[in-house]
Amino acid sequence: MKRKGAQIVDIKIDELIRDLNSALAAEALAAYRYKLLSKMASGINSEPIAKIFEEMSDHEWKHVSSFMERILQLEGTPITNTSDWPKYSYSTYKEPPKDPSDLEKMIRDSIEDERAAIEFYNNLYKKTQHTDPVTALMVQEILADEVEDEDKLLRLLGE
Repeated sequence: MKRKGAQIVDIKIDELIRDLNSALAAEALAAYRYKLLSKMASGINSEPIAKIFEEMSDHEWKHVSSFMERILQLEGTPITNTSDWPKYSYSTYKEPPKDPSDLEKMIRDSIEDERAAIEFYNNLYKKTQHTDPVTALMVQEILADEVEDEDKLLRLLGE
């Protein structure tokens, strides 16, 4: 029996699930990357920056969970193989810099990723705001988180 929550969606569900899986993959890669950066960061001022990366990783994992839940509510299948994350992600994974003390590169690459997320979620929100209010609300909240993350990273650089 089809869930009522899936029946009220006025958008191609396969396309929506594809977008949600793309977001899930990107968030999982970002969460992993931020966790890795938090462990690798070294040098002067690395401790507070590592803490910020750690917190951002935790936020991204929460986003992964939200996307998984929504995909299941829509009777879709979340990506089941972690090796598929790069293939489905809306953005390209950026490896950490070779030099673990290059905190500026870590931050600048992270800003680039946050901006890609902002663009993707803004477009997804526009696509769902009149066709799927549940997804739109979730995406709006995640979009706000990404805007906050971009701001936090820019402030680290004094920009």
